[in-house]
Amino acid sequence: MERAAGRDAQAAAGAAKPPKPKRPGKLETAPRPSADDLAAFYADLVNSDRYLPVSTISNTTRDAMLARGLVTPERLRMRGVR
Repeated sequence: MERAAGRDAQAAAGAAKPPKPKRPGKLETAPRPSADDLAAFYADLVNSDRYLPVSTISNTTRDAMLARGLVTPERLRMRGVR
């Protein structure tokens, strides 16, 4: 009986806890850059002599830069972009 009373008391204490506050919604952020803006940004990196990690440029970005004529395939190969 003592154990049952302890369980009942513990259940009542658990039910008395206030509910957790809800997380706030996602804050409004600046709009995402367009594909043209991204292609221009990465083309600037490719055409410069600055450090360019191999995994920086995705295939989609590479194709966008080539389609817009911002870089040449030779320059991409020289910089290690596949």
